Amino acid sequence: MKRFFSHVALNVKMSLKDKGSLFWSFIYPILLLTLMAVAFSGLQAGQKPIAVAVESGHPFAGALQQIDILDVQNVGGDEALNLLRDKDVDGIFRADCTLLVRGEGMNETILREIGSELKKAGSVYAAGRSLDFTKQYVERGDQKEGMLYVTLSSSLGMFALYGYFAGISIVHHIQANLSPLAARLSTTPISRLSYVSAGLVSGVAMSSLQTICLLFYLKWVWKVDYLADPWRTLLLVLAAGFFGIAVGLFIGASNRWPLKAKVPLGISLMLLLSAASGMMGPPLRLFIEKNLPWLNRYNPVNMISRTIYRLNVLESTKEFSENVVIFFVAGVFLCIASLLFIRKRQFKSL
Repeated sequence: MKRFFSHVALNVKMSLKDKGSLFWSFIYPILLLTLMAVAFSGLQAGQKPIAVAVESGHPFAGALQQIDILDVQNVGGDEALNLLRDKDVDGIFRADCTLLVRGEGMNETILREIGSELKKAGSVYAAGRSLDFTKQYVERGDQKEGMLYVTLSSSLGMFALYGYFAGISIVHHIQANLSPLAARLSTTPISRLSYVSAGLVSGVAMSSLQTICLLFYLKWVWKVDYLADPWRTLLLVLAAGFFGIAVGLFIGASNRWPLKAKVPLGISLMLLLSAASGMMGPPLRLFIEKNLPWLNRYNPVNMISRTIYRLNVLESTKEFSENVVIFFVAGVFLCIASLLFIRKRQFKSL
């Protein structure tokens, strides 16, 4: 046990002495979050009303007038088509209950959802029932929303996996043909299991500390509170940090690529997964959700960002337990596989 704690202390010292690692782990995330907060804070005011034309005779014209998000213009025929062609409206609700939209953007998606609900209401009327649109069937409450929260949560999901770089560093220190330090350590009676386990503990601690610092930075500086549910958020951060390090261990141990190839691979993969989860804006995420829904369902960056958002903005624990279990189980599996790769690796000369 004494040897284990000495290995933990050694890993922490090496991490703190590595200026490049400190920059990419702490300074760079703060700089990127600052740029995103500045860029998207102006969009936090809320959703701009969607301009829509409604033809006279539409059976739900009155209901459409009551939807706050819609800017309804009571026009029809050629005039409505001209407005749609000139991009003055995003859609037309025709008298025959059909909907015309001009593209595939977010506003058009919202209009299609409204049109779908109106069709369901029409089916209810056709069955001889009636709906009271003045009655509130769903309790309404305040919710923080907008591009700022979505974008920042996606960025946090990426940074929570930065333990990946600690994972490949552990292999770089223990696999004899990768570095002078590893070559020296291979000639000593060091326990690989103890060293790797100590690296996992110190890596999870450093990765979690980094993410928690970012959460406090967003709360204190930008007033974006991702700590409304602190204990579940902390557990999620720990699980994500463990999974990130496990992925780094597996990538580091399962192939003979140099460190110069493994680091860019991790950066590229994280950026792609972050873009898919919404860091670059809603259009790409909407496209993936529509055409490749399974990709974001098991996208670790999206799983983290979506859970952080739900816990602290929506006050919902949906999929929280499931995602935490997935991260821990997958992390354990990857760690075991990595140890098997490291154990079987032999060298003719160093």
